[in-house]
Amino acid sequence: MAAALGLTALGLAGIYAATADPGQSFWDTREPVRQLIWLAAALAVFVLALVPSYLRLARASYALYAVSLLALIVLAVMRRFNLEIPGFIYLNRGAYSWFAIPGIGLKVQPSELMKIAFIMSLAYYLRYRKNYRTFRGLLIPFAMALVPTALILYQPNLGTAMLFLPILFLMLFAAGARLKHLLAIIAMGLAMVPVFYSSMHGFQRMRIDSWLLLPCAERLYFAVNEPAPSADATASGAGAARAGLTDLRKADLAREATSSWRFRLWRLATAVSWGKDRPEYVMDRQRLFDALQAGPGPKSFEALRQFFAAMLDDAGYQSFQAKIAVGSGGLAGQGWFQGTQTRYDLLPEAHTDFLFPTLAEQLGLLGAAGIVVLYGLLCLLGIDVSFSTTEPYGKLLAVGVVALIGAQSFLNIAMSLGLLPIAGFPLPLMSYGGSSLVSSFLALGLLCNVAIRRLYLIAPRPFEWRE
Repeated sequence: MAAALGLTALGLAGIYAATADPGQSFWDTREPVRQLIWLAAALAVFVLALVPSYLRLARASYALYAVSLLALIVLAVMRRFNLEIPGFIYLNRGAYSWFAIPGIGLKVQPSELMKIAFIMSLAYYLRYRKNYRTFRGLLIPFAMALVPTALILYQPNLGTAMLFLPILFLMLFAAGARLKHLLAIIAMGLAMVPVFYSSMHGFQRMRIDSWLLLPCAERLYFAVNEPAPSADATASGAGAARAGLTDLRKADLAREATSSWRFRLWRLATAVSWGKDRPEYVMDRQRLFDALQAGPGPKSFEALRQFFAAMLDDAGYQSFQAKIAVGSGGLAGQGWFQGTQTRYDLLPEAHTDFLFPTLAEQLGLLGAAGIVVLYGLLCLLGIDVSFSTTEPYGKLLAVGVVALIGAQSFLNIAMSLGLLPIAGFPLPLMSYGGSSLVSSFLALGLLCNVAIRRLYLIAPRPFEWRE
């Protein structure tokens, strides 16, 4: 709880820094105050999750899963027929992901509850079984994960949908599923990546494209905007101030960009894709391909520059600004309320999905590393809880909660650093949002419930198998 509350306190500070105007106090800022109210509700949920034994809560696992699944089905039906219930269910930011509570302005995200329900129900299903050690026996656990994943993807909400498979694999691995079966399923999943890519929405596919091409775009951007040689260097004959890049330099940069594995993989992906993109994106891409027919040169360089510039201003903008924020923090940060990307609103969603770059810009590498250490400590102590109980449901429940917090924090931070494509989901315990905060403390409540009731069975330790 010390690690969790430390992360939450840092989150509140980051939300305040990202949303407050200069000189505005904490209590006069809307988002931090609302987050504080949600924190009170989250702590109440945490306490409620501690009161009954987790074995009693286990009996409600399937019912909670069914209720959460029903809520996701309702949202899917509303999206399929483009329906709305004013003030309750409606299109918000291009997705059907929330139930609004009329009169108080709060929204509930069923997918957040679904994550907890999935962990509880999967632990309940696996606790006394052995059939999942066969390939056929893995079908039901995978169905339990893939059905909510598909419904959440349909909303569309790619970020939350990405979390179910890591949780599933870690829980199956902890339960003793055969590694060769899990690796075979991973191989089949990788083989389906092209189909998945082609079936994605246009804006989702552009996120993948921008992630692949952003290093090429950044290389070109900094080459074009490289400072001219100084006057002293010019006077000594070491160089001349450029009015622009030479044709030879343009050809070299175009050749460097188009020969990279990222660019080649992107061209292959666009060649096999049947999905629909935005018309302006298709036209820009086709103009680029036409210019590249003659090979690298000044003409293809200009087409590349225009296409990459549009990408840095659109699909790749968030990732580009997030990396600038993290890098500009240096070792000790720019100082509280001194981060340029945050202060001048250059980083979108700085208080939600991109809270980590917001704090890294102001606290530097030391502060960012401290956040990672707190998450690592939280997961390490959760693993200790799992190892120190021999009751099978509690053991798997602890593994599931650790997998959820570890996977979500890792994916969010990797996304902020440009290591993964942008997929909108919050940093657990830290980002602004009531549903995320309450579900995170509910998961911690279940973990602490197991920790204070580490039951020991007079039986062989569970999930230990002889091959």
